Amino acid sequence: MEKNHLRALAEVLACLQGERFAGAVIMRAEWSLLSAGEGQTEALRVLRDRHGLMTVCCQAAGEQLLVTMLLGHKPVRPAVDMSTSDKSDLTCQMAGREWWRISAAEVRAFAAAVGDGNSIHQGDAPVIPGLLLLEKLLAQRPRGAAKLVLRFFHAAYAGFVFVDWPSGRLWQEERCTAAFAWQEIKV
Repeated sequence: MEKNHLRALAEVLACLQGERFAGAVIMRAEWSLLSAGEGQTEALRVLRDRHGLMTVCCQAAGEQLLVTMLLGHKPVRPAVDMSTSDKSDLTCQMAGREWWRISAAEVRAFAAAVGDGNSIHQGDAPVIPGLLLLEKLLAQRPRGAAKLVLRFFHAAYAGFVFVDWPSGRLWQEERCTAAFAWQEIKV
């Protein structure tokens, strides 16, 4: 697998700070490889900024990240908490599926590493940054995949995230938190 530069892109995106971005959540993230010579320098462009929705495009090291955010949103944690349940028996029974354990410390470390000061990524039960989930998916990028689209439905919190590779879904606490799809870019 080729190295991805998602953290460099996340650092570019993290320059969006301040009261307006407090509690902002990512609704959609699209990562893609750029053709040779494109996106070598770090850049951030705001493509849309209306009605509490902002779409931005970041480029760095030959990769691009297109993100749509909902501004001023405060996610509410659901009542069911499966974060401490033992999932080891289930993992081996379901081919093409796995559990990811994402701790609160890992969430805070990722946010600190990329400069993401959003308060929803702090505390004992922080929201997992969408870009951390994107990074984990990219770590298992199939050969030839040059684009990954990730659409969020609900916030995912530190704890266990169920990855259903065949259906392209992420689950937590009995609800689908996101859907993802890989695409090949044909030359």
